[in-house]
Amino acid sequence: MRTVFLTGGTGFIGRHLVDRLLADGCAVRCLVRSPDRAGHLRRDGVQVVPGTLENVDAWRRDLTGCDAVIHAGGLVAARRRHDLFRVNGDAVGRLADACADLPTPPALVHVSSLAAAGPAPRRNVLRAETDPVAPVSVYGASKHAGEAALDRRADRLPITILQPGIVFGPHDTKVAAMFQSIDRFRLHVRMGFRDAPLSLVHATDLATLAVAAAWNGERLAGGVPGRGIYHACDDREHPTYGALGRKIAAALGRSVLVFPLPVPLAWPASLAVASFWSLLGQPSIVSPDKLREATAGSWAASAAKARGHLGFAPAAPLDTRLRETADWLREAGGL
Repeated sequence: MRTVFLTGGTGFIGRHLVDRLLADGCAVRCLVRSPDRAGHLRRDGVQVVPGTLENVDAWRRDLTGCDAVIHAGGLVAARRRHDLFRVNGDAVGRLADACADLPTPPALVHVSSLAAAGPAPRRNVLRAETDPVAPVSVYGASKHAGEAALDRRADRLPITILQPGIVFGPHDTKVAAMFQSIDRFRLHVRMGFRDAPLSLVHATDLATLAVAAAWNGERLAGGVPGRGIYHACDDREHPTYGALGRKIAAALGRSVLVFPLPVPLAWPASLAVASFWSLLGQPSIVSPDKLREATAGSWAASAAKARGHLGFAPAAPLDTRLRETADWLREAGGL
C-alpha cells in the first residue's frame, strides 16, 4: 500500500484529493491546522497530523515512510502581502527541505496556480508551460515564489508542479458565490468591456491529475523552463467570464443579466470591499489584486502536456460539471 502525505486536507481541493487517494487504495496522512475542522477526515485510511505549514519541525517525522507528498495547502487571499509570501512561498521551500532530508525522499507534487505563470502571451494563443513567467498579481507572485523555491531544490528530490486554472466543484466557496449571486439576483458582473477567456478545471479532475503526477509525472530540472510543470484545465473549452455566467445560469435554470462594470469604477469598488473585510480582520477575495488578474488578458491555457504525459482527460464536459455543482449546492442548502 502506498502512503501519501497531504497538506490542505480540510480545504476544498484537499477533500477531493483525500477521496481520490482512498479510492486508489492509498493510506493518507493529512496535515491539519485545526483538528476540529477535520471531522470529514476521521475515517479508515486517514491519519490526521496536527500542525501548520510554518512549523515543519513539529511534524516532519510524519513524512517518514511516505511515497509521495501532495502540497495543496496555501492562501488564496490575505490582508498582508507578507502573509501570502510566507505561506505560498517560504513554507513551500521548508516543506521541500523536510522531504529532501529523508533517507528516501518522496515525490513532491505542488498544487500551484495558473496565476503563478501569468496570462497567455497573446490573446488567441493558448499558454504553454514553456512560455515566459509573468504573474500580474501579488497572489500570483507569491505562488511563483513557491515554485522558484522548489526549482532551487530540484536536484534534491523529485518534484512536479501543477498549475490549475479556476477550480470548481462540490465544497467550493469562491465559485459557489457566483452561483449564489446568479440564483438570487439574476445578475453577473464582469470587469470592463473586454471579456477574456478563462481556464477551468473540476476539482475531481484536478485530484486525478495530481495523483497521476505523483507516480508518473515529469520532474523539475533546475532552470529548465516548463520542465516538471503541467497546466491543469479542461482545454476543450475556454469560456469568457461573461459566458461562464450564462453557463452557470443555464445550469441553475435561471436567466441572467451580464453587466460590464467599467474598470475605472471597478478599482475603487474592489478597494472598498477589501477595506471593509480588512476592518473585520478577514481577507477578501474581492480586491484590487484579484482585479489585476481579471483585467490582465487571456487566461486560456493548454493541457496538451498533461494529456500526453499522464493521460489527463476531464471526466465530463464543462456544462455537465456546472449542472452537477448546481445540484450539489441545492442539496447542501447553498442555494
